[in-house]
Amino acid sequence: MSGPGWYPDPYGTGSLRWWDGRTWTERLNPEPAAPPRRPAVPVPTPVATPVPAPAVPAEPGLSAVVRGLHLRADDRGLTYGTALPWAHVEWVAYWPTRRPAVPGRADIEQWIFQAGRYPFHGGHRLEIVVEPEGQAGRLPVPPGEPDPLWAGLVGLCRRYAEPRLVAELAGRVRAGHSVDVAQGLTVHPGGVRGNRVSLSWTSISHALIEGGRVWIRQASGTSAVLYVPQQNPNAVLIPALIAELKRRP
Repeated sequence: MSGPGWYPDPYGTGSLRWWDGRTWTERLNPEPAAPPRRPAVPVPTPVATPVPAPAVPAEPGLSAVVRGLHLRADDRGLTYGTALPWAHVEWVAYWPTRRPAVPGRADIEQWIFQAGRYPFHGGHRLEIVVEPEGQAGRLPVPPGEPDPLWAGLVGLCRRYAEPRLVAELAGRVRAGHSVDVAQGLTVHPGGVRGNRVSLSWTSISHALIEGGRVWIRQASGTSAVLYVPQQNPNAVLIPALIAELKRRP
């Protein structure tokens, strides 16, 4: 094994890296313009050096004018008339809907996104209602597809708010508490209950969002015996929360 010294970086940075006689250190030195000739030195190969995972690209930020207000959203939070950092979000809700139009015209498709702090109806909150039709610079959305701006908000929320919210709720249940989710469903250490129906963890298969509702399906059979409306605060967390608690009750 060669002695301590500066050697060409085996990690390919183009600089010199300091070898302390046992392992490569974090010290780097720019490669000299005209390095002196020296005998070839075998480059020691670190044993079992972990390869860092590639960085996950951040969700792109959003900027748009919605109903006369400037909307900005990125990895830090939302600004729409007022600011709401993702770290302060305590509940979320998002769903597509249709607003009745004037007689003789088709209903207007809307995509609604809400996020806020407790209490649901009195705490700080933001509501963004996206109506692509009639907005300058917005292209029509093909039938059956979500509005791109709304989908971007949902993507940011799922990345920067929902994992924390699910982990907090799951932690409370694992600590022996019952938590109310979506104003209609109670999740507790033994399972879930709501609408006069109680299900144990072993009797639950999974939950999914479909047709404006969050459905909880049983492990036996295909029927869904319990549901809550998708627009209820934190209803969209139920599939991930149930999956997390079934993985490790």
